[in-house]
Amino acid sequence: MLSRLTSAATPWYIRQCVAVFMSVVGSRSVHAQTRAETGITLPDALAQAAASGPQMRIAAAQTLRARGAASQAHVVPNPTIAAQFDERTPTRQATVTQPMAWIVRRNADVATGRAIVARGVSDSAQLGAELTRVVQRAFYGALAANQQRQIASEQVRFADSLVTLAERRVAAGDISEFERDQIAQEAARARISQLQTREQARVATLEFGRAIATPEQSIPTPLGELSDGLNESVVEVSGPTPADVSTMFAVRAAVADSSAVAARHRAATRAQIPIPALIAGVEWGTTGSGAAFDARRTPIIGLSVPLPLWNQGRQGVMEARGAAMEGAARAAEVRLASSAQLTAARVRVTERAERARFAHDSVYGQAQSIRERAVRLFDAGRTGLLPLLDALRVEREVAALAIQELLAFQEARADLSALTGKQQ
Repeated sequence: MLSRLTSAATPWYIRQCVAVFMSVVGSRSVHAQTRAETGITLPDALAQAAASGPQMRIAAAQTLRARGAASQAHVVPNPTIAAQFDERTPTRQATVTQPMAWIVRRNADVATGRAIVARGVSDSAQLGAELTRVVQRAFYGALAANQQRQIASEQVRFADSLVTLAERRVAAGDISEFERDQIAQEAARARISQLQTREQARVATLEFGRAIATPEQSIPTPLGELSDGLNESVVEVSGPTPADVSTMFAVRAAVADSSAVAARHRAATRAQIPIPALIAGVEWGTTGSGAAFDARRTPIIGLSVPLPLWNQGRQGVMEARGAAMEGAARAAEVRLASSAQLTAARVRVTERAERARFAHDSVYGQAQSIRERAVRLFDAGRTGLLPLLDALRVEREVAALAIQELLAFQEARADLSALTGKQQ
């Protein structure tokens, strides 16, 4: 077909269209080679975002804070030192009081600390998954915007060449001026579309650079295909199992919070027990009024028992019980909501994958076939320029539709990965 269109018997304006098309294809090849030199793949983009972005430092700080808070459960309260001097005798006394109430609360406090660490680890993992989602969506968003801009640029070049051909065919009397004006109007629409896609590509590139923490002057070009994972993404859309739901970050965080408030309730309940404090000390001085100084030391050992006369701690236990009940209810609510959210995310991946495959393999292929047939009919003189231009416009619109469906599929994959923490 290409050799027939470039033969000497072919009209000159058809040969010019073919030359423009070949120049566009050649420019795309050069652009692809340049992009391969300065581009970045998705795994490298994720690694760069993790190394340069502040999100992972925030995650590490959250884990450190959680471990610091949890270590408080292992801290033994400091003793209290008291010293007395009696001028009447005179005698001197020094005692050390060690609180022992922490012993009965220790197990509950340790359980609270473990829950706090679990929450911190879950939050850190959630930040990492969210960073992956943001980078993945920005990566494929920039990739889609660049492809749309390339298609629009190709359409502008082809439409401009058709305007030139239309002027010459008007001069030759083959078509009317009205048809020429329609072709010029379509060329103007193609140029507006090109400007719109250029804006979208620039914004998408800036968003990608922000996602991977790269300055505007050195943002690399994303290297990949919008169809990545399209044929491998077969997601089960039935209800998730309890094990699937339990691994979700939101559920893990809610369960950790529920465990923490339940342990605090146990600690508040045990704090009602009046545990005595241990007192040890020594006394020395004179033995009576006017007596000589006695250098002997008299040991002191005793207990200090709290007297729950005005406050028995019931208010704190009641508050802790309410917090524990609320935490359990919220954990159950988060489980239900997360299960529905996971099912919906799987449905979106499955449905968008099917639409993307159909748009990419069937609809876009049909549009290309129609455009090729329009070129052949135009070459044979059996149709005018308008059907050819319409076929080109339809091909551009279908190509944009296919790109949008592929991008929607990639965004759904990123959202599902953020929910489960597993790369789809």
